[in-house]
Amino acid sequence: MGLHRLGIPVDRVQNVRSPVPEILLVRHAESEANAAAAWQGRGDAGLSAAGREQVAALGRRVEGQRFDAVVSSPLTRAYETAAAFSDAPEIEEDLIEIDLGRWEGVPFDTVAEKDGVLLRSIYNGADEPFGGIGERMSEVAARAWSAIDRLAERVGETGRAVVVTHGGVLDSLLSTLLPTVRRRPHRMASNASLTHLVGGPGHWRLKRFNDTAHLGRLSTHAARHLEAGDPVVALIRHGRTRANVDGRFQGQSCWGLDDVGAEQARWLAKWYGRLDRVYTSPLARAADTAAAISAATPVPVDGLKEIGLGVWEGLTWKEVWDGWADVARRIYEEGQDLPRGEHGETWAEATRRMAQTVASLELAPGEITGVVTHGGVIRAYIGTLSGDTTGTMSRLATPENTSVTHVAMTADGPVLCDYAVAPHLESTTEAAPR
Repeated sequence: MGLHRLGIPVDRVQNVRSPVPEILLVRHAESEANAAAAWQGRGDAGLSAAGREQVAALGRRVEGQRFDAVVSSPLTRAYETAAAFSDAPEIEEDLIEIDLGRWEGVPFDTVAEKDGVLLRSIYNGADEPFGGIGERMSEVAARAWSAIDRLAERVGETGRAVVVTHGGVLDSLLSTLLPTVRRRPHRMASNASLTHLVGGPGHWRLKRFNDTAHLGRLSTHAARHLEAGDPVVALIRHGRTRANVDGRFQGQSCWGLDDVGAEQARWLAKWYGRLDRVYTSPLARAADTAAAISAATPVPVDGLKEIGLGVWEGLTWKEVWDGWADVARRIYEEGQDLPRGEHGETWAEATRRMAQTVASLELAPGEITGVVTHGGVIRAYIGTLSGDTTGTMSRLATPENTSVTHVAMTADGPVLCDYAVAPHLESTTEAAPR
């Protein structure tokens, strides 16, 4: 297992950004069948009036961005959505929606009533044919990943490509990046949402999930959970620090925001607004970010600190690799979960601490609670949603500074609504480097 398998580009040990291909996954905009609340699969319904408005919003969001390829499912609803990115998108048959078997075209309520046992089984991770005679999730994932890998190899390590596809196909990809171990850890990608992959064939990582900021501040799922009275936690990574720029291990040392980080926090507040209830890591970079988005005084909580990195704190990747080559290799190449920096935390210890801390916070029903913390422990916490805590370390990219991740606290447990959404960073290349 190489460093890239753990979400760490090999060149990071030399303190150099490693170029990797980027794939922007887009779920088609609302179709006529979506509006009618029916399973559509390979039925070729076009976009609804609302869907066409979503495509226009997508086009405004990505205007001026460069893409080396735009590839679409052959179905009309996807191809019409791809128009937001290209006048002549390519067709890729392997991106077509799941074959739903006997569920094709059937209303959601009817399937739930007549085939609820099979539906719940698939939803909870069983690899059974959809609609009894359709495709299995593993089959969909295999063809979709094959198409994405071919595309990445074609555009190269510095390439950027768009893939316009379907909710079921995106679910199949998420099932390998955020697998269902105990229960399904995430909601389905929303219509016209953006999901971002980085890394390349064999080591893809999820950088962003279900970003619909071009349609409104909150994802559809987060908004629906609030309407249902569920508490929603907004996990917010702190703004940029000088250590981020230098590629240094920060851990629990108290770096403050640099000038760009302070500006990022102000942009975050302008986009997202201020929250009445905000908890924060007591470390300066988080506390200063929390102050920018809180309508009251943020509450510091020790358990929200970053993973403790012992004597490695303040060092660059090269310095760590030069001084602790054997331990670094065992952790970052072989995947052994050893204490960082001789007497720091293991990944498992940081994961348990973060999960226990979030569970202990006082959350208001039907309201958003801000939790300003750090990139490492946000990734660690997301791993607890499915139970695959070690695997998630390698499959999730560190969220951007001041990005927002929404988790709904349901009666069945926490559920991921979106990951690392940060539209306020898109207006400046300095704040949001590629």
